[in-house]
Amino acid sequence: MQHLFLALADIHGNINALEQILKANFNIEGIFVAGDLTNFGKEKEAQRVLLAFSSIAPKAKLYFLAGNCDTAEARKCFDMQPGYIEQRCCALLPEKEIWIIGCGGGLYHTGLTPFEIREEGLESGIKQALKCAIRGYRDISSMDGSEPTPGLIVLTHTPPKDTFSDMRHSRHIGSAAFQTFLYEQEPLLWICGHIHEGKSIHIENKTLVVNPGPAAHGLYSLILLKKSPKGWKAAAELRSI
Repeated sequence: MQHLFLALADIHGNINALEQILKANFNIEGIFVAGDLTNFGKEKEAQRVLLAFSSIAPKAKLYFLAGNCDTAEARKCFDMQPGYIEQRCCALLPEKEIWIIGCGGGLYHTGLTPFEIREEGLESGIKQALKCAIRGYRDISSMDGSEPTPGLIVLTHTPPKDTFSDMRHSRHIGSAAFQTFLYEQEPLLWICGHIHEGKSIHIENKTLVVNPGPAAHGLYSLILLKKSPKGWKAAAELRSI
């Protein structure tokens, strides 16, 4: 049993590039978008980006969150969509054995972009999303007295610190709070963006970490989730149009 997904980040309002990527991947089951759908755009730009997904890939389930370049007006538009998982969770597959959780925004740097969050805010947000997934999974699990924990996919805009995905000019500039969460929770897969130079796929501890690179430049990743007798495994491949 396997499922194919598309992972994107940093669209920055480039509808042409987004449409080319979607048209080249018509057979995907779902789409993960790790923030910066717009480039400081407001409601109209947010709607244009969302329309591209619904018109070109109407059968693919969309899971997304905002990045530091998504304005409050854009985020208000996003919040009306069922796939917006900011500090939320969702059962990913029909088996409901894997849950996706999300925490958007960029780690605070200058305060000059509209959605920057300090470490304590990112820590609080990802923990809130985790609580959502644990509650939801336990509600549908057999009540045998155990404390079941779902398999996790984490979607963030900011990368975890000290990974290939957060490298810029030979410096690690990701979130320390996310790094701690990764090592404590050991999710199956972590998809992020924000650091355009951090395009990469690698294993960090027990987690496959993917920064697909900026979709605005035609970059993306394919994600394969496959179930074996030993459980779920994730694989990824970087691609470009």
